[in-house]
Amino acid sequence: MSQTHPLIAIKARLINGKTVQTVNARDLYHFLEVRLSFSTWMKHHINRYEWVDNTDYLVFTHSGPHAGRPFKDYVLTLKKAKEMAMLTCTEKGHELREYLMNVDKEPFESLNDPAELRRLLLTYTDKVRALENRLNEILS
Repeated sequence: MSQTHPLIAIKARLINGKTVQTVNARDLYHFLEVRLSFSTWMKHHINRYEWVDNTDYLVFTHSGPHAGRPFKDYVLTLKKAKEMAMLTCTEKGHELREYLMNVDKEPFESLNDPAELRRLLLTYTDKVRALENRLNEILS
């Protein structure tokens, strides 16, 4: 499930066994217009604030184009993306911080509506049944 918002894309991902809202760190970096190199910026935050891999962020290593030098991409939890926005003392950082503080409230507002809650539960029930059927087909 991916949501594109006016400022930055937010995607639900599985981190440490939990589905959480995440932000692509490169997208965040470009939006904030950070002057450091991407890798320096990421390493600084991970080391200084003692972030934990597979809890606060995920890291993916990719090969460069045409078998070039490998590079890393990161996915941050929404909480860490907010933290990075707060630590970036720019207008863009302030704008994004305000935006992200409201984003994580959106999914829960619909849970106050019984009809919407029922629809969500039925949707996930259907997905679980489809996965169970697929698993049974594979195991048969």
